[in-house]
Amino acid sequence: MARLCYTTPMPHLRRCCSSSTSPPSRHWDPRPAFAAATERVRAGTLNPEDAHHLFDELLLRANPIPERSFNDFLAALARALSSAALRDGHSLALGIFNRVCREEAGPCVTPSTVCTYNILMDSCCRACHPNLGPAFFGRFLRTGLKADQIIAINLLKCLCHAKRKDEAVNMLLHRMSEFGCVPDAISYSIVLKSLCDDSRSQQALDLLQMVRKGGACSLDVVAYSTVIRSFFKEGEVSKACNLFHEMVQQGIVPNVVTYSLIIDALCKVRAMDKAKLVLQQMVDNGVRPNMYTCMELIHVLPLQEWRKQRSCRIF
Repeated sequence: MARLCYTTPMPHLRRCCSSSTSPPSRHWDPRPAFAAATERVRAGTLNPEDAHHLFDELLLRANPIPERSFNDFLAALARALSSAALRDGHSLALGIFNRVCREEAGPCVTPSTVCTYNILMDSCCRACHPNLGPAFFGRFLRTGLKADQIIAINLLKCLCHAKRKDEAVNMLLHRMSEFGCVPDAISYSIVLKSLCDDSRSQQALDLLQMVRKGGACSLDVVAYSTVIRSFFKEGEVSKACNLFHEMVQQGIVPNVVTYSLIIDALCKVRAMDKAKLVLQQMVDNGVRPNMYTCMELIHVLPLQEWRKQRSCRIF
């Protein structure tokens, strides 16, 4: 197995260094070691033991590590695909950070930045530990760093994944502004989707309309389509169609996903004439039907024609 380009101190060497009267050399530059480790993460050949050996060296020598090297390494772990060497990079990124914070004596590493906490909070969601996200956010606030839009969005993701949807709504409507962040279309879409996934389409609609009337931001077609899809899923066809018309009146151009949702729903209730009208409107507006749109029409139209022919034969 390939080794990192730094020398991993063996236990007996570590004991010798600690018992020596002279401190370990502080001239060791950790950047090449972290660069090599980061590349091995991306290649899928770095295992957790190697990662911890790297930090053994770092903590032993008490060398500060440049912010970019540390964040690049954590980001590579957070994004790593599962491999034979490393099956859960997200959890390892969280563990490495916690270990450094727990074991450091003095400025062993560069103080964490907004980027560091964004990586960690994103890892919380990916590692299926979203409840850790708010804890990291609380720690972030205690550092005195200024929140940005990305860390606010990551906090919303963590709250939604942790099924703390009411807290997410409160954060979106009230607390984000306290941290100097202005909710945008992405922020609203995250919370809207979370409410819809929980079959709370009416609450999602109320939130959407509140944003539209208040002029807080301009919601896009993705936000509207999310709520429309949820209404169809809950059997609220009229509410879905009304929202579709409202979206068009607001000047928001439906995309192929939105049109396909409407056509699919109309086909399922056998409203083929209306489905054809929506399809024609879709084409007239320059939106090309995709494979799923065409398949829905193909599956239903022959059945309608067969029923008409059978009806004519009977009468």
